Amino acid sequence: MSVDEGGPQVGSAKPVKIYTSGSRLSNFRTFLADANRDLSGSWQTASRFFKRGMAQKYRYSSLGLLWAFLPAVITALVLVAGQKTRIISHAHGDVPPPFYGVFGLALMQTFLDGLGATRTVFSNNQMILRRSNIVIEGLIGATIIDAAFSVFIRILVLIVAFLFFRVHPVITVPLAIFGFAGTLFLGCGVGLVLAPPSSLKRDIDNLMSFLPWILFAITPIFVKPVVGSVPETLYKVNPLSWIFDSTRTAAYGAPGSVYPAIWSLVAGLAVLILGWMFCRIWHPYVVERSLV
Repeated sequence: MSVDEGGPQVGSAKPVKIYTSGSRLSNFRTFLADANRDLSGSWQTASRFFKRGMAQKYRYSSLGLLWAFLPAVITALVLVAGQKTRIISHAHGDVPPPFYGVFGLALMQTFLDGLGATRTVFSNNQMILRRSNIVIEGLIGATIIDAAFSVFIRILVLIVAFLFFRVHPVITVPLAIFGFAGTLFLGCGVGLVLAPPSSLKRDIDNLMSFLPWILFAITPIFVKPVVGSVPETLYKVNPLSWIFDSTRTAAYGAPGSVYPAIWSLVAGLAVLILGWMFCRIWHPYVVERSLV
């Protein structure tokens, strides 16, 4: 389905978009130019929807913004209790297991938040997309900003965890931001790829009911695997494991290399752009199907 711009304009009003049955990729250069124009003009829309979403999220909450801190803080307390009762042993003696778990949980929550936020960009905004001539980039931008805000909160919690558990950061600690950003962009990109089918069918919703548990099982979050064990084999084939371990290396000098964390930003941006293009192509189809 292609889009032509024309029709009457009043003052500085935007041109009317007319969707046709032709392919939107028939002229790829025009498609990219339109995408770049819409992206450039979407910041105000993204900012407005982000502020509205934040107000709705915490308006009727007694604790307000504290809910953003609670998951990581409660997990840290549970892991500390597990260490005190010797249920959890040290992870090969490098850092305390509660700190290892809090760090891994922060990374996994970053991925899942990005995935969950962008995956529902169509289904959560059906009424807006039906009634308003709004570019999809504004809604995507708002969800990414919201997920990035949550990452900022988790990094603050991790700073406190560094101090509380007396873990000394290494000189490469600024590179850990690459790992968090790459994890966020990767989650957002995958979510955008899943957004159109998720708005049309219930299969993705059913998948999301157990996908996080699978990711928790095959990713080093709370404990390090024993060398040569089945969990270690699963971790090696999971790209998230490389990013998580590399981010730990950059942050506090865990064994490994910092390069996967750096390259994760490039990979995450590539997947994010791919998901954005996919949503642009599917946008008119999703709106049309929602009207049926």
